[in-house]
Amino acid sequence: MLPVTHHSMATWKDPHNMTRGFQFDRPEIWQYVGQLAERGCFDFFFSADTEGVYSDYKDSYESAIRYAAQVPCFDQVTLLSFVAAATRNIGVVATSSINGHPPYITARKFATLDHMSYGRAGWNVVTAFHKRAAENLGKEDQVEHDERYDMADEYMDVCYKLWNSWEVDAIVQDVENNVFADPAKVHEINHNGKYYQSRGPLNVNRSPQGKPLIVQAGQSSRGIRFAAQHAEAVFTIQPFVSGMKSYYNKLKSQMMELGRDPSTCKVFFDFQPIVADTDSMAREMADRHNSLQTVEAGMTILSGHLGYDLSKEDPNGTVENLKVPGIQGFIDIHKGPESKNITLGEIALLHARSVSGPQVVGSAKTVADWMEAAMAEVGGDGFLLSPIYLPGSLENFVDLVVPELQRRGLVRTSYIPGTLRDNLMAF
Repeated sequence: MLPVTHHSMATWKDPHNMTRGFQFDRPEIWQYVGQLAERGCFDFFFSADTEGVYSDYKDSYESAIRYAAQVPCFDQVTLLSFVAAATRNIGVVATSSINGHPPYITARKFATLDHMSYGRAGWNVVTAFHKRAAENLGKEDQVEHDERYDMADEYMDVCYKLWNSWEVDAIVQDVENNVFADPAKVHEINHNGKYYQSRGPLNVNRSPQGKPLIVQAGQSSRGIRFAAQHAEAVFTIQPFVSGMKSYYNKLKSQMMELGRDPSTCKVFFDFQPIVADTDSMAREMADRHNSLQTVEAGMTILSGHLGYDLSKEDPNGTVENLKVPGIQGFIDIHKGPESKNITLGEIALLHARSVSGPQVVGSAKTVADWMEAAMAEVGGDGFLLSPIYLPGSLENFVDLVVPELQRRGLVRTSYIPGTLRDNLMAF
């Protein structure tokens, strides 16, 4: 989540963040991060987004502003266009909500990004969730959760039609006959559905991938069903390996029920590696960073993500018997065998630390061992890395862990010529 807090509420406070004169609101840092990830042969640079400032905690946005709770937050398609311009192989996956634009605008935007990146664009489809984002878009509140996914199904249908409104060979550039594009190969879509209308055709010709890579990050049952139908890559946050395995199996089962080949969707799990030359050095680094977290900052971002004011609850009370409508699933995933008596404040600190993803601390060997063992247990495809600060923590991972993973044959050593989709599905 760009630009200052990523997935740790202490990022902006860490003395190692944005070193060497980098500024969060200038393009150079994000271009350098993209180049770093490309040097490590990462699949893609992924950026989350939201259209509002969280204000669920104490019914105010004051603490979100104070603690930089994922604010400021830039438009990610615009930001990643700068990253694409500074790289050549790595994919650029931007989050965009179905609430923020009509389908036509989104289809046009991502077709453009796909053209300008030579076929490296991806779209992380979200339905949005918090009230302030809806109010910023002129709505009183968000539509009910499951209906938002019904809307998203139709939204995707419109986008697919628009991306296909230009046939592959529509542009002929026949100078002799004065024909730039064959009108018979460009089509209106005339969509008139329950939620959306669009005549078409798109005014952008067919992009290198035909459509951007479709990415999704739904955690709910309805969100997983949406991913099973549409997604080619899924990003999920699970604190424990057991939760990763359960999620992976559920998604793949739903794909098979829909008649989809499970191998056509990659599943990536969030984790936060803290790497140094030795385990003890990494532990010291992690302890220093984690000491910068505060319960209130964690309660602020957690309240925003849950859409519930946690100031109503006792942070020192255990969550074993906490029953709050609408957020119980999130609370339950923290009730692992080693955390039965975890308090709400402790969960808030974990959420402040890594948005509740696992924090893995150690040398390159230690971190690589954990990654290899987790994927062997889960059956998944890999991880999304959430840095504690930039660019240094990513440099440590690329310079120390990536070579270890490459020696084990677990990650690529180079890209193949082609698009984001080509590279993602080839390994």
